[in-house]
Amino acid sequence: MANNHFDDQWELLKQVGSTDRQKDAIRSRVRQSIAQAPSKARPFKFFQWKSIVAASLLVVIFGGFLIMLLEKSPKLNNADYFTVDDQLFSWKLEDVTSKKTGGQLELYYKNNPISFGTVKEVTEAEKNTTIASKSMFVNKELEHFPYKTSIYIEHVKMQDVVIRYYFFIPLTAEKWLQFTFDYPKLEYANIFKAMSTIELKGKKPYHHNEPLYVTYGYERMIYPVDLEQVSETPNNYEVYRWEGASTKAYNKYVEKILEDVDWQKKSAKGLSTTFVSVTFQNEVTITLNGNELTYEYVYHEQDE
Repeated sequence: MANNHFDDQWELLKQVGSTDRQKDAIRSRVRQSIAQAPSKARPFKFFQWKSIVAASLLVVIFGGFLIMLLEKSPKLNNADYFTVDDQLFSWKLEDVTSKKTGGQLELYYKNNPISFGTVKEVTEAEKNTTIASKSMFVNKELEHFPYKTSIYIEHVKMQDVVIRYYFFIPLTAEKWLQFTFDYPKLEYANIFKAMSTIELKGKKPYHHNEPLYVTYGYERMIYPVDLEQVSETPNNYEVYRWEGASTKAYNKYVEKILEDVDWQKKSAKGLSTTFVSVTFQNEVTITLNGNELTYEYVYHEQDE
């Protein structure tokens, strides 16, 4: 279109037979028309598109590297999902990292280089073999946990492991998710906090609308699941930070303990209660101070 326009103007210029003044005026109009005509070649457009394509490629490349780094990096908090085989899960136990080794996921706590547990997918046959081949002294189903969960506890004769917890959550009729935790590498409260807050990707968890309590294995004493251990001394004195602490929660807790016929109330003062075991005559005093829950155990048979 632009070339035809120029040709027409040029033919007009050649046919000019007027005076010099008229010729100059026509020439001026033609030059002005040519100068204002749109240019057919726009090289800067090409360079603009080159820049856009190059920038897009850089975004894709760096995005790919970022995804690779995120996939290889360990999970650091409860907002992230851990992956074992194709199953994703998360929990509210913070400061946990993981590393895939063989067919299982190794778990680490607070940057400790020694693993405190594992997660792996097992078949029904593998689950039964594990249970039959270990020295298990606890076998029960945990009530009101997010998913149907079985617990087994193994005596372990190792320098840094006293007992090993096994938790099994069914995925299908033939497949289970197996969790192991080594005590004292991971404290009791942290073990049960993990399993009581677990969420499996694609499987809706059950949330109990009442306080949830568990026993830690050896003792019959129940503990709230939302505890975080602050300290434990050799003198059977335990201190926890209780997430759901309140006077009402403490009184409910005392009532729940007394539902077990093995425990009787020996004395009470304010938010401090002493219980005695009917079977063993052992005593425990449980005191709530703010959000700190303390347990002071007295084992009479050890004193004799």
